[in-house]
Amino acid sequence: MTEEVLTPETSGNDNPVLWVARPMATAARQFLKSLIRPSTIVYPFERLEDPKFREEVQVAAGKPIGVGAVWDNYRGVHALNIATCISCNLCSFSCPDLCIEMVAVPGGNPKHPKKCPQIDYGKCSYCGFCSDACPEGCLSMTTRYELSVTKRSEMVYSPQKLFEVFERKLPMNPIRLERPANEDAILLDAPLCIGCNACARDCPTQCITMMDIPKPEAPAGAKLPRRIWKEPVVNDSDCVRCGTCISVCPKECLFWGTRT
Repeated sequence: MTEEVLTPETSGNDNPVLWVARPMATAARQFLKSLIRPSTIVYPFERLEDPKFREEVQVAAGKPIGVGAVWDNYRGVHALNIATCISCNLCSFSCPDLCIEMVAVPGGNPKHPKKCPQIDYGKCSYCGFCSDACPEGCLSMTTRYELSVTKRSEMVYSPQKLFEVFERKLPMNPIRLERPANEDAILLDAPLCIGCNACARDCPTQCITMMDIPKPEAPAGAKLPRRIWKEPVVNDSDCVRCGTCISVCPKECLFWGTRT
């Protein structure tokens, strides 16, 4: 297989001058059009997302200068509602870039401080997995796209800084409100449970209740295992599937599965 070389003879243009003249003519034609209808905006003084700019600045075609506006589903800087965050850690767990760290925020119980996400935008790829995984809808992505800073440390947005973005009430991505029908549930391997209460203690939504179970009688010549005769019961309607209970269980008796 031979490679074909493009020459004036094979391209159909016998005059090599046309190879230079045609691109120059195209550039001149576009330049003249731009004098009548500009195709750019004077950023940062003019912005496509500014409603006032879109309404007042008109051109011959009756459309705003530029190619369009920032859509409401644009994935930009995150907004965090600290008040509704339950510290479930799902945003950090689902982040493929490992750019989210759960840090303590002021207020709350000093022994068990509330933790909210801190995002390093120097690593973030704006995939939106964190906002999709947030069960309370407290972490969402806005239309803000400006992140120009002079120091790398300024790319790290603390929970308080993300809350400031939330207070500006920028357009945000829609939040998933319905759970998938095939979502796994948290199941219990009862013989392994020792009733330690670690799952109920660390559950961010307090959807686990330790229920009393009857204490069996020990067989003759045998001893019952040392344990608290309680077992966890999970309220599926309040559970956000964060997996905290599974991670803190010392006996690994809680696991993901399909409830029959």
